[in-house]
Amino acid sequence: MVNHPIYLQEMAENKLKNLGVKRTLSKKEQDELRKKEEELKAAEIYEEFLASFDSNNGSNVKTFVRGGIENPSKGRSFPNKKVKDEKKKMQDDAQGSYDSGDPHTTNLYIGNINPQMDEEMLCKEFGKFGPLASVKIMWPRTEEERARVRNCGFVAFMNRKDADRGLRSLNGKFIMGYEMKLGWGKAVPIPPHPIYIPPAMMELTLPPPPSGLPFNAQPRVRLRNPDLPLPPAKSKEEFDKTLSEAVVKVVIPTERNLLCIIHRMIEFVVREGPMFEAIIMNREMNNPLFRFLFENKTPAHVYYRWKLFSILQGDSPTKWRTVDFRIFKAGSFWHPPPMNPYLQGMPEDGAVEMPVEQEEPVKKGQLKDEQRDKLENILRGLAPHRNNIGEAMVFCLNNAEAAEEIVDCIAESLSILQTPLQKKIARLYLVSDILYNSCAKVANASYYRKYFESRLPQIFSDMHEAHKVIQARLQAEQFKQKVMACFRAWEDWAIYPEPFLIRLQNIFLGLMKLDDDASERREVLDDVDGAPIYEDIAPIDDVDGLPIDDIPLDGAPLDDIDGVPLKLVEDDLDGMPITTHYHHPLNTAIKAFEKTEEEPADTSESEESLVQREEPIDSKSQKFLEISEQKRAKLREIELKVMKFQDELESGKRPKKSGVTFQQQVEHYRSKLLQRRSKDISKEKDKKEKDRTEERSKERDKDKVKAKEKDKIKLKSKEKERSKDRTRNKDKQKGSSISPSR
Repeated sequence: MVNHPIYLQEMAENKLKNLGVKRTLSKKEQDELRKKEEELKAAEIYEEFLASFDSNNGSNVKTFVRGGIENPSKGRSFPNKKVKDEKKKMQDDAQGSYDSGDPHTTNLYIGNINPQMDEEMLCKEFGKFGPLASVKIMWPRTEEERARVRNCGFVAFMNRKDADRGLRSLNGKFIMGYEMKLGWGKAVPIPPHPIYIPPAMMELTLPPPPSGLPFNAQPRVRLRNPDLPLPPAKSKEEFDKTLSEAVVKVVIPTERNLLCIIHRMIEFVVREGPMFEAIIMNREMNNPLFRFLFENKTPAHVYYRWKLFSILQGDSPTKWRTVDFRIFKAGSFWHPPPMNPYLQGMPEDGAVEMPVEQEEPVKKGQLKDEQRDKLENILRGLAPHRNNIGEAMVFCLNNAEAAEEIVDCIAESLSILQTPLQKKIARLYLVSDILYNSCAKVANASYYRKYFESRLPQIFSDMHEAHKVIQARLQAEQFKQKVMACFRAWEDWAIYPEPFLIRLQNIFLGLMKLDDDASERREVLDDVDGAPIYEDIAPIDDVDGLPIDDIPLDGAPLDDIDGVPLKLVEDDLDGMPITTHYHHPLNTAIKAFEKTEEEPADTSESEESLVQREEPIDSKSQKFLEISEQKRAKLREIELKVMKFQDELESGKRPKKSGVTFQQQVEHYRSKLLQRRSKDISKEKDKKEKDRTEERSKERDKDKVKAKEKDKIKLKSKEKERSKDRTRNKDKQKGSSISPSR
């Protein structure tokens, strides 16, 4: 045991310790010890490196990549309430109106936006001038705001230069038919990343295509035009010359996780040295997140090399030199990325390459070519269905500024004789829907009522022509009933005066021709004083120019229907002569009706009526205004009966009398109705007169009773006065008899 080598070595070490002599380590032992210490230190650094990615770890590692906004002057975070207030204030500022004169604001106010335009369309229009920080359209919330048929909004750029360029280029230009009205708005906070990046600027932030050179360096010629092919292989001298003149374009990675790993890696390499990079490359060889350490031609590796070199040269993590430089001797130039490309604005060459496509200004009151094509396509495919007609009506109301052109287009589509009947009815229903909604709170919608009024006579003249060529009786009757249903609806809606609607009905039924109606409107008033010119009056029995005295309609002469011969109507109600060229049945009905209705009761009333007839009247519209609502209702009732009678005649429900035309039989029926109405009026007058006399007699009886009661009251009062006088006299007599005895 004593001679054991281990025991002898321990004894020797103990003796050396007691003597105070330390044994020096051999070189091999020192290397092993140093290697262990480096491994332990590298392991600690690696653990610290991994722990720095854990957000829940409370490590005090300070990195130069910070999220959010750095404010060294304030070391505490804001409470949640203040953060909410700040966000609310930012939203209010984003909705602000005109600016008070801030020269640094990048927010543009847009005061005239097409309602069909959304935020994406605004981004495409304004994004041509630079990256956008925010885009907002103030959508209407109330009926009053919707009635304006235009919206407003705000577009904020990332920098003032782009906003100024956009204001100059788009102010006063037409986009989707609306003139852009721009102005400066209140300044809004600029986010770190824009919501929209123009394609031209996006190309500047994209990495170049592969070139095959180290670090993906780009030759000068290809850098200007990336589509050029690579030059063919040459000698080593020419290759070295090309490489020395090439440019390595540095692009900041867009992936946030990759950018964070690169920055963290640079921090530890700067602090721990290149050995740390070797350790990571050894341990993370199969990790795809650290692939940028091995593939030196990728944009991420180029950015890693440039950022590491920039930090080692003394640049700040947020500010660096943007001048081209060489990292390697006789190597390529390295082109640093801009510090914040979105805040520097759109490059001038990029702005020139993206010209603004200006729309040709459209004259007010006209449709654009695409709108006109859309309207024609709508009319071609229109069917009598509610959804189709509703969509067409909405399109017309949305483009009410061009109401006249739309009315002309619809009228032209109704004038084509070869159009199928279903399409004609659908287009007439479209006219009806537009007229019904012309009173809605939509800008310029009332123009439709004005423009349709001048085109409706021609429209119904064309509808009459289409009705005449229908061969099948049942189909013709259905077509007619659908058109008459529109007339009844218009009468209920009171869109136009009833005389105008009756005239349209007569045009459609063929009772009136459009040319005759136009000639009547062009006639000059000859009887200015209101007195009828008898030479111009056509006989009442000569409606269509042919005498019918010798043609009995129902076995009795026309002028002796009820035993009383018909007389000429001498009342010239509207001050216009009834010419022999044209005799309107409606005028005959009005005059006969007015004669029976306004027959004077006594001579004084007749004199007043004569004075009224002598007053000149300027136009037909004033004549119809003088007719009371009650008279117009009665006349309308008669005309409806006449129209129903004519429909039954044409459909065969009523027999047609031989030797008499439809027009003559209809006129005969109208005269019967007027005479019957005159009898009813006379009966009503007699009844009213009788009621008046009875009321007067009752009032007289009441007056007599009241007078008798008054007389009785007077007699009673007189009797009381007399009794009082008697008592007074008796008292006086008694007093006089007592005084002498005293």
